[in-house]
Amino acid sequence: MTELLVCVMILIPVMGAAVSLFRIGANEQATEQGSIDVVQEARAGLELMTTEIAQAGSHRDKVTTTTGAVGSGAQSVGVQSAAGFTAGDWVDIDPSNPETVQLTSVGTNSISANFDSSHDSGVTVCLFAKPYVQGVIPPSGMGANASTNVTTIRFFGDISGNTNSSSGDPNLHYVEYVYDSNNNTITRSATPLTQSTKNAPVALIRNIKPNSAQFTLNTNRLGVVTSANIAVTVQNTVRTGSSRQEMQLASRILIPSAVAASNLVEEMQYYHAIDHIPPTPSNVATLMATSE
Repeated sequence: MTELLVCVMILIPVMGAAVSLFRIGANEQATEQGSIDVVQEARAGLELMTTEIAQAGSHRDKVTTTTGAVGSGAQSVGVQSAAGFTAGDWVDIDPSNPETVQLTSVGTNSISANFDSSHDSGVTVCLFAKPYVQGVIPPSGMGANASTNVTTIRFFGDISGNTNSSSGDPNLHYVEYVYDSNNNTITRSATPLTQSTKNAPVALIRNIKPNSAQFTLNTNRLGVVTSANIAVTVQNTVRTGSSRQEMQLASRILIPSAVAASNLVEEMQYYHAIDHIPPTPSNVATLMATSE
């Protein structure tokens, strides 16, 4: 019994030390894993933001075929598919008797325009998509050659990161990124322009250091937003002493469609060419209103 008591007395501090070391190791692992998870989420979120904002104002080419004869004058024409066409688009119809018209409205399987000529059934309708000028919606009062910080970035276009991209969704999407300083998150909402209400936002980047996220929009001499800067600092969720590990991330984003559209506008102004740049779809303003 004496020997057993001696062994127990020796083992108690050894086991205590082992448990303490195990606890320290577990805490360090949790801290390290938490830091990895936070940084990975932030990097993935920033990469998505960079990709999508760079696609603002983009517009893909589309081709469809009429399902009925077209007469001269304003009318609705049946087509095999109107997916991807938007009111305001300029389209070329009938290569054998070519005509360029601007769409006044788009239905499920129809397009409406004012036609100068008649066309047979079964002719092609081609949208050679020019970019939108204001793919990123500038804040009110922002002028030319300016930079301004915002808490919300609003834009639209043929966004590959939309929720239906895997199924080949041809619709333009309206996207919002919002810095929520109350919850220290950046949220994302993506909505097809075929909808009249904005989809609910979801958290994209969390655990942001208070007041560290910054969105900056930059305009060119036409007042078009052609680039954006994003900076954010994320923090580990587990404290080390009285502080948390931090990681600073930043991205400068050039918006090619906005640059191309600006160049087209300047060329048309210089050469007095016909303006076939598509206007901002009317539903963009509708979706913006639902978020304010």
